[in-house]
Amino acid sequence: MLDLSFILGFIGLAVGLIIGIFIFSAVEDSITCPDETTQQGGNESCTRATQIAWTVIGILPISLFMTIFTIFGGISKLGYTM
Repeated sequence: MLDLSFILGFIGLAVGLIIGIFIFSAVEDSITCPDETTQQGGNESCTRATQIAWTVIGILPISLFMTIFTIFGGISKLGYTM
């Protein structure tokens, strides 16, 4: 049977991913990258920054899962503690 900390961790993962996508989508809509024909360097930097930000949003739910899993005692039940 699944442990409560595992289930709550997955719920936190899903909620964190949804909230992160909603927040970052709103932020990305407000960012206006410069035109590629007039400022090629600025456009590349802006595009790279938004891609890195999407990567961070993708990693955030994994961290949230591990945090919630640990808070509800999941790590101690795995036998990794001393």
